[in-house]
Amino acid sequence: MGDLEALAPQLGDALRFHDPTAVDGVPISATITPRDEDDLSAVLEALGEARCAAIPLGAGTQLGLGNAPQRADCFLSLAEFSHVDELDASEGVCHAGAGTPLADLRARAREAGWELPLDDAGRGGTLGGALATAALAPRALGFGRPRDVVLGCEVVLADGLRTRCGGRVVKNVTGYDMAKLYVGSLGALGVITGAWLRLAPKSAAVRVLQSEELDDPHALALGVIAARLATARSCLLSDETRGLRATVELAGESASVEHDAQDLAGRGLRLASPALRDAAAARRFAGLAGAVRFVVSSLPARLAECVMELRGAAAELLVLPGLGLVCARGASADAAALFAVAARAAAAGGGRLLCERAPHDAKRGRDVFAAPPSDAALSRALKARFDPLGVLNRGRFAGRV
Repeated sequence: MGDLEALAPQLGDALRFHDPTAVDGVPISATITPRDEDDLSAVLEALGEARCAAIPLGAGTQLGLGNAPQRADCFLSLAEFSHVDELDASEGVCHAGAGTPLADLRARAREAGWELPLDDAGRGGTLGGALATAALAPRALGFGRPRDVVLGCEVVLADGLRTRCGGRVVKNVTGYDMAKLYVGSLGALGVITGAWLRLAPKSAAVRVLQSEELDDPHALALGVIAARLATARSCLLSDETRGLRATVELAGESASVEHDAQDLAGRGLRLASPALRDAAAARRFAGLAGAVRFVVSSLPARLAECVMELRGAAAELLVLPGLGLVCARGASADAAALFAVAARAAAAGGGRLLCERAPHDAKRGRDVFAAPPSDAALSRALKARFDPLGVLNRGRFAGRV
């Protein structure tokens, strides 16, 4: 805290000291809340000169994602960046600040006759957090991944340099690919302060259908079929008492939705309340305090093998067959065994694994992104280029950079 105290006269009211909040065992007792981009630029420049390290903060719903920090002197709050600057209902694009709650942005989009194509499964996060973590949830099946939604963004780099990439339209816009680099970088390369988003047309009809509890082979086969339907917006298989239950959300033109709903009804699914879909996703994605949670990707043809490996660890599962993802949760006491099982499951599925949440003791000495050597080398090169002093999320990104 000593270095920050020395910066107190320079930071003024933006700096607030408070009781410690631990992030993976590292206590953080200060928060800096910049007023705007100019203020943020000055703050980052000052932190770099003082060799301090900061963790960017939105709603704080995904602070557990990432490796244990090598150093963290303060949080860098984006609370003052909560605003929707523009929403063009005729073109279906909007611009919002990184601190804007997704719930607020979603409500504004719906008022204008559009949908926000970002799904955080009820986590209660902000736009900046969803982009920095590239948060995936069941509706990514229909909406696409976060990188597909971003047209452009504003970023303040670790040395305080303000940058802009992309814009409200894709055509002839410089830096569009740079925006995709920042999405999913966990705030380790720069701080996203705002973004242009492509909205999705509001669906004329929405239906949610659920199956009975099924054994794994039947549930997986049903999930694959359902996820391929033209109007499938989400398809998840959730662990219940005796097996997996499929919950499918259909959205689109009325005739197409009804056609696909009849198809699923013929396969034994019944209409259900939309609240059941949200409850199933939120319950599994929220996790339990102290639990270990993994996301394992798999090739479609090897999804059953991936699930079978995870079943051996008695983990609770949420399967997203259309996205080739399996979310597994287990008790923290079995963390070491779960890491090993998740690695075998990723190998069996021909995919990758990410430990989304674990007690800090379980993370010690591990890269929760399980980055192969080539990816770790790329992460180190990017970090050295964008943040050589390690001001932002030091040690938390893939390769522990």
